Amino acid sequence: MLAGSRLAGLGSPDSSSMYDSLPSIDVSSLQERVYQSLRQALLTGHFQPGEPISIRKLADSLGTSPMPVREALKRLMAEKVLVQSSNRQIRVTPFDPKLHEEFVRIRMEIEGYAAERAARIHDAGLVDRLREIDAGMVEAAGQSRTAAALAANQAFHFEIYRAAGYPQLVDMIENLWLRTGPFLGTIGRTPVNLATFFGNGHHFHGRAMAAIAARDGRKARRAIALDIRTGTMFLRKVYDPQGTARAVNGGPATPAAGPGSA
Repeated sequence: MLAGSRLAGLGSPDSSSMYDSLPSIDVSSLQERVYQSLRQALLTGHFQPGEPISIRKLADSLGTSPMPVREALKRLMAEKVLVQSSNRQIRVTPFDPKLHEEFVRIRMEIEGYAAERAARIHDAGLVDRLREIDAGMVEAAGQSRTAAALAANQAFHFEIYRAAGYPQLVDMIENLWLRTGPFLGTIGRTPVNLATFFGNGHHFHGRAMAAIAARDGRKARRAIALDIRTGTMFLRKVYDPQGTARAVNGGPATPAAGPGSA
């Protein structure tokens, strides 16, 4: 009789309204959070070119089921950040020197423009924020904390780009970083490369900050363009697609200004 009355109660109108009032789970929000987490990891070089991606391991790491991870990976494949081979193995898109050079030249143009615009728009606290971020990058690099140094480097650049006041421009730049971030992540394979790479970055960051403080758009543009070009040249010297990095020593180099540097 007790069991029967409980079953009857579950079917009653009042009980049904209790179920109707329960909040639904927003699966789309979960998928978006997973996508943004993976996107940020790729932006900051957490994954490297050609690296295989495990849905199960990602789901375990993110504390979610495989479904939102699978949906996020589909979006990243559509953006050409990831590729799927004939055996259905998902990988980070392998490094292509010709394609990467194209990305670099485009980055020099539009990121240089963003820096030039930011320098000409008065933001009283911008330089102080940049100094703090750059100091964090140098500290992290000195302690061989690659992920933290890469994250700080990204934060430095995007602090400038957001100050340009063009959100669509920031979106364009972020999409380019998404395609080049995995190659950037290869820098952490040897400590000497880490120190030299971020030492060069610190040098050009300093030039960019000085130009922004002086509200000199032309010099700010050139500093950012040279930061991009110098970093790329250094990475290409040390990068080995087989996974073995070559150590390169040397201070900041100033390459000839290629297309896009002003």
